[in-house]
Amino acid sequence: MNLKELHEKHYTAKAVREMYLTQESSFFEGAISEMFSHYIKSFSSGDVKGETLTALSFGPYLYYSLPVCEYFTEITFACADENSMQEMQKWMKNEPDALDWSHIMKLICDLRGRGEPWIAKQNKLKGKVKTVLKYDVLCSNPLSPIIHPQADCLLLAHCLEHYVTNKKSFCDALKNVSTLLKTGGLLIMTVTLEVTYYMVGDFKFPLFCMDECFLKDALKGAGYAIEEVHIYPRKTECLNDITDFKYLAFLKARKEREM
Repeated sequence: MNLKELHEKHYTAKAVREMYLTQESSFFEGAISEMFSHYIKSFSSGDVKGETLTALSFGPYLYYSLPVCEYFTEITFACADENSMQEMQKWMKNEPDALDWSHIMKLICDLRGRGEPWIAKQNKLKGKVKTVLKYDVLCSNPLSPIIHPQADCLLLAHCLEHYVTNKKSFCDALKNVSTLLKTGGLLIMTVTLEVTYYMVGDFKFPLFCMDECFLKDALKGAGYAIEEVHIYPRKTECLNDITDFKYLAFLKARKEREM
C-alpha cells in the first residue's frame, strides 16, 4: 500500500485536530503560535499580492491562507484525501458537525494586531475561496483532471513530506506542484524538517526526513530563488510518543524559470 492509499484509509482530520491542534495541545502552543507570528510579519513587506492564490494543504487547514487572503482576489484550495475534502466542504458550509478552527483564527487575528474581528476575517477568507479541489503531488498535473491556470502565488502547507519517500520523489513532487505557479510568482511554503513519523490515532505514518540544506537545494533545482527562510526548533518533549520532528520551516521563494 503506497502513501496515498495509507492516507485515504487511515488519515482523519478530526484525529489530527484532537492530537495536535487543540488550543491546549503542546504542539499548538510550542510550534504553531511561533510560526504564525513570523508568517504574518513576512507578509507585511508588500511583495505578497496578486489576483490568484492556489493553496495546497495536507488536510482541510485553510487557516494557512488567512494571513494572505486580503492580498488576493481569488483562492483555489486543494486537499489530498477524501476525508479532508469532506471536512473542508462541511466547514465552508458552516455545518453543525464541522471541525472547529476558531481558536487558530483568533490567534492569527490577534497576532496581526489590526483589531479585525476573527469571524469577519474568516468570512472574508471563505468568500475568496472559489474552488475546492483534490491534489496528488506525484502527478505531473497535481490537480488532474482539472487543467488549472497558473497562479500568482502558490502556498504549500506541509503537503510534500507526507507523500514522498526519498530525495528524488521530493524533487519530482516539488517540480509537479510548481507547474501551478506562474514564472515570477511567489511560493509560500511550510515544511517539517528532520522528522520520520507522526501518529494519527493509533496509526503511525512515515514522513520524508530532510534537512534545511537539502530543502534549499531542492528549491534551487526546481527553478526558485529563495527570498526568506525561518527555522523553528521544537521546544517541547511532550510529543515524543506521537511525532519526532525537530524543526518547522517557513520560507518564501520566487519562481525564476519553468523546469
